[in-house]
Amino acid sequence: MELPIVVSAARAWVALFRCQLRPVQALVPPPLEPVVMRGERVPVIVFAIDCEDAGLGKFKHVGVGFAARHKPWFSPSVAALWFERRAADFGWWMQFSAVVGDAALDAHQQTWGLPSFAADIDIQVKRSRMRTVVSERGAEVLRFEMKRPGADMPLRFPFRYYGRIGDEAVRTEMTVDAVGREKSMFISSGMTIRRHERAEDLRGVSIETNDPIEVRWYDSFRTRMDAPSVRYKVK
Repeated sequence: MELPIVVSAARAWVALFRCQLRPVQALVPPPLEPVVMRGERVPVIVFAIDCEDAGLGKFKHVGVGFAARHKPWFSPSVAALWFERRAADFGWWMQFSAVVGDAALDAHQQTWGLPSFAADIDIQVKRSRMRTVVSERGAEVLRFEMKRPGADMPLRFPFRYYGRIGDEAVRTEMTVDAVGREKSMFISSGMTIRRHERAEDLRGVSIETNDPIEVRWYDSFRTRMDAPSVRYKVK
């Protein structure tokens, strides 16, 4: 596989929620630490990507991750999400990753260290509503829904995430060019986590699945996926 992988035609839907700090601390490996908001809560990202044209071929990807940084010396809770696009050590620790597409699955596991598994992903978009259902061998694992937050505009932003390869936590960074909308007030999104072995860790952290912090709807999503740029020894 040649890097970088160019994603030239995709759509994406993203929601940010909150969850309890203490159980997340047991899932995020040192030297990474969860990013903490007021009330001892950690930001949680949920996303669905429907890719029609990429170097990996067509693929679908649904992921859930926790906000994390590498031993932050200064991280006030009032500015937790400010760090997402401004702090180089910020990344989403990927705890759940479902994929449709053999090439994408191999790259996720071997190149970026994501805990990906082969799944059935059904993404339905009707007018201003999106619904995604993740299943494995006919059993539903997770459901993610969202209402369109508003009219589109051009957006450009970094997206960073952490995975694990062997005894190393690796951080990958992408720059995304998108057309869509991001909104944090008067929004609607929800996630349902089923009783399934793939989702047990998510059920254990008490994600506030019907109270989103922010939603992001991208009708166009383009980026380049390169090799991890930073590696930390897991303690």
